[in-house]
Amino acid sequence: MTSLNTTPQYDEHHYAVVDLGSNSFHLLITRLTGNHIETVNKVKRKVRLAAGLNNDNALSDEAINLGLDCLKLFATHLSSIPKKNIRIVATATLRIATNSDAFLQAANSILPLEINLLSGIKEANTIYSGVAHTCHGTVTQKRLVIDIGGASTELIVGEKFTALHAISLNLGCVSFKARYFSDERLSTNNFNKAITAASKIITPVINQFTQHGWQTVVGSSGTMQALAEFLCYQGQSIIITTDFLQQVKEMLIDCKTIDNIHLAGVRADRLPVLASGLSILIALFNCIGIKELTLSSGALREGLLFEMLPQRKPAIIFAKHKS
Repeated sequence: MTSLNTTPQYDEHHYAVVDLGSNSFHLLITRLTGNHIETVNKVKRKVRLAAGLNNDNALSDEAINLGLDCLKLFATHLSSIPKKNIRIVATATLRIATNSDAFLQAANSILPLEINLLSGIKEANTIYSGVAHTCHGTVTQKRLVIDIGGASTELIVGEKFTALHAISLNLGCVSFKARYFSDERLSTNNFNKAITAASKIITPVINQFTQHGWQTVVGSSGTMQALAEFLCYQGQSIIITTDFLQQVKEMLIDCKTIDNIHLAGVRADRLPVLASGLSILIALFNCIGIKELTLSSGALREGLLFEMLPQRKPAIIFAKHKS
């Protein structure tokens, strides 16, 4: 990793993806050598942009300034990378925000190229590409991909490297925390309200997906990464089931409040939106009839990366990051 006190230097072999998500802002920098792509740097900031939306869907000045401060850091990393090797995208919160132009205009003056505001469907299809290119063990199986973001949830059914049907739903872990866990209490009532609300959004689109069918279900979001961290710490296989989700829900209820959550092995920065993300995931399992889900190592950022690589083909292999 490069020290934040020095200006990192990269070259034409490096590729950068900036993902301005509703929960976190991410910078991924990789280097392509032959047919191997290696992660050389990652920078992540929990901006939680969606939490800055008011009842009229306008971003607060505080949220805007927090996001811009993060982009100033990202810009130092991007300065030595060719523009053709950079992708910068924004997702749900900046699709929703009524004053998104104010943020985008200021952000574009900081960054080396303009932000691409992705539509929900484009985001979903790109997530699928990232999953498909990194799930090498199930490449021939039809899969359902689930990504729970800060302000939207993407569902995609695909086969091999092709997305067959994709949709973006207006529910996310940050927005649901503000609506159903605003009192910071991990009560049965709060969980039930969140699960019911998510189910009402999911149910109308179920038939669009079940008619395609699938053999595996893959998840690619922070909520599922938190659950995977918990399973890994316990020495269990990274397979998320309905019983396990209910177990975690009961454990959270026992914690009583969000600031009192203690789950061994789970990163502290994932805990504030775990209950809301878990509620959405439980609703998805219940509504769609999911039996089990495994974790993908790739999603939106990896999909964006594959779009700009000079040899866009499955032969390109992600090497493990050297920390």
